[in-house]
Amino acid sequence: MTGPNPRDSVEIDAKTLAHPDDLKALVRCVELCRDIGNSAALQPFVKREVMPGHVTGAALEQFIRDSAATYWHEACTAKMGRDAMSVVNSHLKMYGIDHLRIADGSIMSRATTGNTMAPCIVIGERAGELLRAEHNL
Repeated sequence: MTGPNPRDSVEIDAKTLAHPDDLKALVRCVELCRDIGNSAALQPFVKREVMPGHVTGAALEQFIRDSAATYWHEACTAKMGRDAMSVVNSHLKMYGIDHLRIADGSIMSRATTGNTMAPCIVIGERAGELLRAEHNL
């Protein structure tokens, strides 16, 4: 949250490529993919490199910066618990902000070993139970 108003925007910084080694690793990954794609075994199946194309150095780094994104389900960013790192209590209420509940995968303290959909459904169902009980619905 960027402010106390419910309409204030939310700021999410995933710290993508925050460490210089991240960019170095991704440059090497692109180079490895090129090596595999240009190997003799794949030559009969390859016409040309589509993306990023024939770029190197700073241009390749810029391509990586522009296209780096996660395709995983984000979770564990608003941990439920009682320790100093927790922001949500067991009733899904956010510490320090009245009338705000969080009911999604962000409250999980650890990522699940499987898809996050099932735990998110359970969290949502539990949120509904808590709201019904609190408001006598």
